[in-house]
Amino acid sequence: MTSTQNSDGQPVLIGYDGSEFAKHAIQDAGRMFPGRRAVVLNIFPSAAASVAAASIGAPVAMLGEAVERLDEASREAAKERAEEGARLANEAGLEAEGRPEVTDGSTWAALVATAEREGALAIVVGSRGLSGLKQVLLGSTSSGLVHHSPCPVVVVPDR
Repeated sequence: MTSTQNSDGQPVLIGYDGSEFAKHAIQDAGRMFPGRRAVVLNIFPSAAASVAAASIGAPVAMLGEAVERLDEASREAAKERAEEGARLANEAGLEAEGRPEVTDGSTWAALVATAEREGALAIVVGSRGLSGLKQVLLGSTSSGLVHHSPCPVVVVPDR
């Protein structure tokens, strides 16, 4: 199969948060799926969902404009990070595009939903990310993916 033929059809989905672990996952994805189309996602939380979950007392509607500004700033940062990941994926031999993706829930659920929509061949993630305490409190992204993904999941280990 030529590189052009390989890039058609099912994409490889790569979860990218800017961490060194995610950068290693991109490098490995390039070696495993050379020339294939890839979608590099940076998942970011909805500010409205975060405010509601925090139960800060003020109704989300009262915070509307501030929440909208926060969502827009988060979307812009996620777009930049997704584009960085796509650049790294292209350098690694994939035909990649970067996308920010908002979620009202967990990162793994957003990746699973995108994999279902895209008909992904596989999902590639690093074994650890930037979440730190969030991972301990909310559960591991890679664990959620392994248990719920509609396609194979590649978890690139620590180096």
